[in-house]
Amino acid sequence: MLGTHGRGGFHRLLLGSVTEKVVRTAPCPVLTVPPSVPALTPAPIAFKNILCPIDFAPSSLKALAYALDLGRQANGCVTVLHALEHMDDEEPNVDVSVRDHRQHVIDGARQRLHALVPEESRSSCDVDEIVTIDRAYKAVLHRAATVGTDLIVMGAQGRGGVELMLYGSTTQHVVRAATCPVLTVRA
Repeated sequence: MLGTHGRGGFHRLLLGSVTEKVVRTAPCPVLTVPPSVPALTPAPIAFKNILCPIDFAPSSLKALAYALDLGRQANGCVTVLHALEHMDDEEPNVDVSVRDHRQHVIDGARQRLHALVPEESRSSCDVDEIVTIDRAYKAVLHRAATVGTDLIVMGAQGRGGVELMLYGSTTQHVVRAATCPVLTVRA
């Protein structure tokens, strides 16, 4: 378990963040807790409202198993979220076939999400499946903030280098900005 500082800007670009490096490289799941989370009591923690973003990568599928297990243990709710990032907004005079294709992609993503959750998991905790059109990190942070998420459980790819330094990753953006704990899981 690691705390986050909220350090940003040029300082983070040059030095990075210890928390972010641990999230990318740890061989075990890492729980990050932002400063806005109240101090814990000695009682066991039960996360009742869990958000699990899925991009269908191996790490996100492993994160889903953790999220469903935590949801079962707490008799809680797990929201499985997939964000479609590359769907342009429709123009007013768009051909119907483009709208049909867009709906087909959304429906396909919903079916894939539904197929990921075993039936026995559905009987032990509530599971919601949501497909949205937005940047993944924005969709995760928005959903977490609007429904009072207790915990975000998500995959971490472990990539690095120039691409990560310049653009960041979805996990990195979420860990930096989340107002609830984030459990990151590597494949």
